Amino acid sequence: MNIREFITPKRIVILATALLILIFFSRQIAATLLPFLVGLCFATLLEPIISFLEKRLRFPRGLAVLTTLIAVGLVTWYLLFLVVGKIIAELIDLASLLPMYREMITNLTDDVLGQFERLNETLPPIVSINIQHSVREFLLTLETGTKDLINRVLAAFTSLPTFLVFSLISLVSTFFIARDKDLILETLMRFVPDRMRDQVGETRERVAIDLLGFIKGRLLMLIIAVLISGVGLFLIGTRYWLLIALAIGILDNIPVVGPGIIFTPWIAVSVIVGDVDRAIYLTILYLIIFSVRQLSEPKIMGDSVGIHPLVMLLAIYGGIVFFGVLGIFLGPIIAILIRAATHSGLFRLPPQSDN
Repeated sequence: MNIREFITPKRIVILATALLILIFFSRQIAATLLPFLVGLCFATLLEPIISFLEKRLRFPRGLAVLTTLIAVGLVTWYLLFLVVGKIIAELIDLASLLPMYREMITNLTDDVLGQFERLNETLPPIVSINIQHSVREFLLTLETGTKDLINRVLAAFTSLPTFLVFSLISLVSTFFIARDKDLILETLMRFVPDRMRDQVGETRERVAIDLLGFIKGRLLMLIIAVLISGVGLFLIGTRYWLLIALAIGILDNIPVVGPGIIFTPWIAVSVIVGDVDRAIYLTILYLIIFSVRQLSEPKIMGDSVGIHPLVMLLAIYGGIVFFGVLGIFLGPIIAILIRAATHSGLFRLPPQSDN
């Protein structure tokens, strides 16, 4: 493969123009393409169901896509209605009780400082006063930030017109992408040189399989974490159990951070206030979530994607370093693209001779 065949002045100008457009209009382009990217993801996720209806039940392609979208859409909207309604109710309740929780934490901090002073009588009074003042300032800032976050979330829920337009465009794009999949792929392949079409086609198939597996694996890990934490928190009578379970499920899918950022201070506070039973229950729940993740993640993600867990961990961490939070998803996607390109022969890592 001669690289001079691909690096031509015309292609350099086209690439430079495309880069300039992406730099100056990146936000507008991202906002415009987002519903179509969502439609592409949905079409990829629903493809197994559509193929089953088309090949096994002999549905026409368009009817299979329409039937799948209607069925999945109805189930999804029903579940969203239940979950979102519960989340909104819990957020409103939490916002109204934030001052009371701040007062409880302040009193708890004063009690802890009092016990500490009795254990160490040499503690200067000015130190105790500064600690109490710092704690109160921190709690006030935390309360203000939490209220602002809750108001933003509630405002997002109330912006129904924008959400409905976005959902409608995503739904329509999903339909056309899924229905005209072969036509779209055939059109895109026309831009590929003839000598590279076989490798590009194989790369596309591998990327589709691995990317679908990655999305399925992540969703499955999220569902497992949310179900375990939700059931456990509900059984021990935890308030806002659904909100906390969702937060634990999301944190459980973030490397390094994990749900320990919630469980560790929660267990410590429970011990301090004398609620040892709750601390024990939370510890057991945390150990169960941690154990299930350690036992199931290598199997689920390894079977879903086919990439070694160490390589996947490196991709996730490298993605976070280069792209921030979005790198959690971008890193594995880049790893999937590289793996598919090398396995198909489009690129060779490490370089090999043609002999």
